[in-house]
Amino acid sequence: MLFAATLMVMWAAAAWADSPLTSTNFSQAYDTHPMVEMAAGIEPGDFIPTTILNFLCDKDSPIDVRLAVINKLGWKFEGNNMAQQLGEYLMKKHKAKKLDKMYKKLDAGTLCVYAYSKAMSNYFDVNEASQLAHTAVKKDKSHSLSIALIDALIEAQIHLDNDWSKIYPRVANVLHDGSLKLDMRQSAIDIIMEYIGLYQEYVK
Repeated sequence: MLFAATLMVMWAAAAWADSPLTSTNFSQAYDTHPMVEMAAGIEPGDFIPTTILNFLCDKDSPIDVRLAVINKLGWKFEGNNMAQQLGEYLMKKHKAKKLDKMYKKLDAGTLCVYAYSKAMSNYFDVNEASQLAHTAVKKDKSHSLSIALIDALIEAQIHLDNDWSKIYPRVANVLHDGSLKLDMRQSAIDIIMEYIGLYQEYVK
């Protein structure tokens, strides 16, 4: 039993350490930002401070930093706890009684932040998060590279289970899209591609 339990722990650790969502720790490029620093200091299981929730839900907060905060928080919360806290906060803010009603009220950036929180909270099932991220891209009139890149990373997580050949092109195509506004630090992009580049050899 002990051996089996040890194997399960090792498998879970490996799964966490090796996927498009969990191995792209681009928040490191924002470690000196006060909000990211605050997120780094939160202990697993803690409630997310209102200061951070306000920042995440403020459409005027830089989208790349908001996503970096989610990235930093990602591993600290089991299950859907992070997304649940953020969702409840957003519903209260927008006076919505149901999540689907709330989604329609969110700007593209905030919808992307919420989608990313769902994906990072439960990276074994990101289908709904992917749909929300796709919607965020469609709503985005600013043509944000950050929003498009998170959408690609969540979709890449799905391809991890079915077709590795699609992972690298899905993310790389976003970076090659000249119509997108570069609103993410190059050092953050480099961190993402350092991992995603490992899948280039599987491209058919």
